[in-house]
Amino acid sequence: MKGAIWTLLLALGLQAQEPVDRLGDLLAIPYLEDGVQDESGRWTFLSHPERTQPGRGLNCSGFLIVGCRRLLGSTFPLEVCRKDRLGDSGPGASRGRDWDYGWDLVFNLSEGSSPRVLGPGGYQAPRGSGATLRGFPLEDPESWGAVLPRMRQDRIYLASISRAPRGRVSHYHVGLLLKDRAGAVWFYHTLPQGCSHRINLASEQGFQRFQAIFGRGKRILLVEV
Repeated sequence: MKGAIWTLLLALGLQAQEPVDRLGDLLAIPYLEDGVQDESGRWTFLSHPERTQPGRGLNCSGFLIVGCRRLLGSTFPLEVCRKDRLGDSGPGASRGRDWDYGWDLVFNLSEGSSPRVLGPGGYQAPRGSGATLRGFPLEDPESWGAVLPRMRQDRIYLASISRAPRGRVSHYHVGLLLKDRAGAVWFYHTLPQGCSHRINLASEQGFQRFQAIFGRGKRILLVEV
């Protein structure tokens, strides 16, 4: 009987947790190029899963994969995460190899979770490609002013940030957004020469820091699950 009661209390405790509570120990992990955990928890590399890291390390894709495992309850094998969804970014691709890697990853991780694209005008179905479905201008405060109030505490938002120097689109960075009970909207990611961290986009200071990191001319695609 005591065991059953403990199991029930544990289940209720997990249900009461906010999504942000499940990511606390993923913060301050050192950035490592190509770094990730595989589905068994071993620290390895996205491009070379046969190798083992000497310590803990994540790049932005690795952080998104590990975070989604915590939040969505799936193992997300690395082979599934790396899938080229439209067959348009492999070796010899006209736009360059892996040009839409972040776009592919966001939709690989959200597949089966009823994904919806969230933008300033509301929601839309996730139709298109990495060249046509890029979201809204990252530096536009009016767009964020429309998006942030629509975000919900019981939803997860996967982000792909893209740029297009000389017209060549590149989905080069990914992150994860969560809203907490207090109304903060946290953007989780990691950057080279740094570590995994989060920024509150609902605060003026946090939003300005976010803008300073990414600069102008980028777009951000938000996929809600």
